[in-house]
Amino acid sequence: MTAQDTPIFKVNDGNKPIYIFKIVILGQERVGKTCIAKRLCFNTFEVDTSQTLGIEFYTYDLPIIVGEDSTFVRISIWDFGGREQFKKLFPYYINGANGIFMVFNLVDLQTLLRLDWWYERLGEHNHAGTPRMFIGTKNDLVENVDDKTRVDKLVIDRFMKRHAESDFYKTSSKDNFNIKKIFRELVIKVLEKNKLDYDKID
Repeated sequence: MTAQDTPIFKVNDGNKPIYIFKIVILGQERVGKTCIAKRLCFNTFEVDTSQTLGIEFYTYDLPIIVGEDSTFVRISIWDFGGREQFKKLFPYYINGANGIFMVFNLVDLQTLLRLDWWYERLGEHNHAGTPRMFIGTKNDLVENVDDKTRVDKLVIDRFMKRHAESDFYKTSSKDNFNIKKIFRELVIKVLEKNKLDYDKID
């Protein structure tokens, strides 16, 4: 089954989600992937989050209006540990993904450059065309570091062009900046990619 054949679960019971999407978060360890998920799902932030061992799962219900009916999309969030020993789990992790976040730390250039590995794996597993978004984390730290530490905009632009990325958002889990927005926008991309009915996302 290719990424284009990934099933979209749809139900019509008013007490259940109309769609269920699997969203995966990719990137190196300690870039803030878990913080993104926890801020969205629990509205919490921890400065010292323990490293994800393997895969962790979160669920969030996003309100949506379809055919004038108020319902919701259930987002199944898969948070993947970025350490080397967990990368062998990647085929299992990416299977069935409907949307992808490619995540790096805005004050750590190496986390951007190391995203190349993840892009290569997407191609190998037929997910090069899966809806995705390019995310820079820890925006709250950008103003407090010198220019040598901050990831340069020109470098980001070149990286995006090389990987045909069109949607880039800066985020801060600490400040709750753009967290819900990136999920909302990715869900819209998934809906439109799969030509699914919807009128409005709240």
